[in-house]
Amino acid sequence: MHEWQLMTQVVKMVEEALRHAPSSKPSVVRLKVSTQSHFFEHDEATLQSVFAAAAQGTVAERAALEILPVSVTAHCRLCETSCEMHELLQCCPRCGSASLEAESVPEVVLHEVVVKE
Repeated sequence: MHEWQLMTQVVKMVEEALRHAPSSKPSVVRLKVSTQSHFFEHDEATLQSVFAAAAQGTVAERAALEILPVSVTAHCRLCETSCEMHELLQCCPRCGSASLEAESVPEVVLHEVVVKE
């Protein structure tokens, strides 16, 4: 279950981010996720549920999860056009080829942890 492993890693990152502020309680955890990630194969309700389960009993318990999609720049190997990829599988907007090479970016990044005052 890939999403379980991913969410347990997210919880660990939140705990590490708040290690020096042990009394802080996060209200929102924001992730930046590449549009080329298989992460988007799962519906948001499932991801929210898995995050809530992974966060149970941790500092991240009761925090909301927000997912910010990040598009990726790709280069067509046939016509040499550059474009933004907004979907996992996308064809070149100029020539229609599936020969797009996406830039290498992290799949998931912990963008921000909003802490309750």
